[in-house]
Amino acid sequence: MTNVITNLLDLMRVQSTAYIAKNLTAPWGVHIDEYPDLARFHFVVSGETWIGMPGDGEAHKLTKGDIAIIPRGKAHTYFDAERPRGGKPKNYPIVGRPPYFERFHRDSDDTHLLCGYFEISEDAPAAIVARLPEVMIGRRSDDPDARKSDLLVDLAAEELSNPSTGFEIRLNRLTEMLCVQTLQNWLEDSLADDEYLRALADPKTKIVLDHIHNDPTADWSVEALARLYGQSRTAFTSHFKRATGLSPMNYVRQWRLKLACRMLKDTTMSIDEIAFKSGYSDTNAFNRAFKRAIGSSPGAYKRRAAA
Repeated sequence: MTNVITNLLDLMRVQSTAYIAKNLTAPWGVHIDEYPDLARFHFVVSGETWIGMPGDGEAHKLTKGDIAIIPRGKAHTYFDAERPRGGKPKNYPIVGRPPYFERFHRDSDDTHLLCGYFEISEDAPAAIVARLPEVMIGRRSDDPDARKSDLLVDLAAEELSNPSTGFEIRLNRLTEMLCVQTLQNWLEDSLADDEYLRALADPKTKIVLDHIHNDPTADWSVEALARLYGQSRTAFTSHFKRATGLSPMNYVRQWRLKLACRMLKDTTMSIDEIAFKSGYSDTNAFNRAFKRAIGSSPGAYKRRAAA
């Protein structure tokens, strides 16, 4: 089981960014806007808070050392009581504004929250991301090695009490560890009942995915990928689709177009160069495939990204 969990976590490769830390004195209510595909977290350094989703009657209580993760960026609200006590929550987006960290005061009765977002690697199979729940709660009390949780809480409190050069980077790594631990706990709970996650965690599947991700321009075929896996074409195709939700060649095409989107947004390369680096020897074929999948030409996509 340990190797299975490690393989899945390695496919996800989480990178965290601590963005804001606030002292909250009751009463409070804070609404966070929806940002699709932006995973966010709220970590309780001290005190307690409740967190809930609009339209969802259930609210989750968080206490010191607990973390709430919203993997797909759904709108949510956190507040000082199980049920908000009237008034409209303050709208407080964490995107598009500079990081802001209030100093943590150890002798205060306020609740202190450390919030931010994290990114799951773009090459993480969609089959994992699609299975993530709308909200994940990581509880300090659920950690089989409570000492590790205690250390992370103490380290976060120390960084926020006495910020020094580079403290933001250290907070990023601390919150990254918390997010990874929460994802690991979810995976351990989910694997027992999810044959698709177990198929995805197969080391041979990871070998195939790594080859596709690392060499998108290769002349991949089902036969070539099946040889990497060590099975017949039919058996491999069945296993791969069960693990990823896609046929092998559809996965290759989606990965190439994902790379193309990234290069169109982040580089000044020409369309011809991007087509070649995405695995297309023919720019016209690339244009057709891109428009069919994305809904616009590569040129139009690049212009919108630059606007």
